[in-house]
Parts: sequence; C-alpha cells; structure tokens
Amino acid sequence: MKSSYFVFIAIAVIIIIFIASSVKKSRLSIKESFWWMIGSIFMLILSIFPGLVNWAAKIFGVSYPPTILFVFCILFLIYMVFRNSKRIAVQQEKIVELSQQIAILKNKDK
Repeated sequence: MKSSYFVFIAIAVIIIIFIASSVKKSRLSIKESFWWMIGSIFMLILSIFPGLVNWAAKIFGVSYPPTILFVFCILFLIYMVFRNSKRIAVQQEKIVELSQQIAILKNKDK
C-alpha cells in the first residue's frame, strides 16, 4: 500500500472524529451530521480500497477513473446545497409568519 493512501485514511478518520466531536458539542445536529458521516465513511472506504474507483469507473464507462470521484463529490455537494436551500426557504417562511404574529400582538396591546 502506498504511503499516500495512509494520508487519505488519516484525513478521513480526522473528518469522522471532527463530525462526531461537533455533534457531541452540539454544534451540529445528529440529523445534519448523518450525510456528512456517510460521505466521510465513503471517503474512508475508497482510501482503504482504492481499486473501487477503477471498478466504479468501468461500471459507469468512464475512461479516466479519478473523474468518477469528482462526479460523486459534485453530486453529493449539489444534494447538500439543495437540501439546505429547502430548509432555508422553510425557515424564511416561518420568520415572516412569526414577524406578522408579533406585529398583530403589538397592535392589540395599543
């Protein structure tokens, strides 16, 4: 096994520990950490078994195997951005509704 694989394994383990630590310190919810943990474990598996990249490239018909990693990463990040955008939209609606309720309550007091 090449020494660079050990670097990637170490990075994946550090990311997993960081995510777990963030959840423990209540900086990240368990629900939010789920997908990041899945991505980190996926990275760890690919670091331990680098031949999986070649195998996946053959299945998807990609001639240059590292490109498949970029595609997976881009798809994962697009999913995360879309998921967060949906949550932001819901939160914005709730903020508007709460602001309106506060304005109504303040008007009643006058």
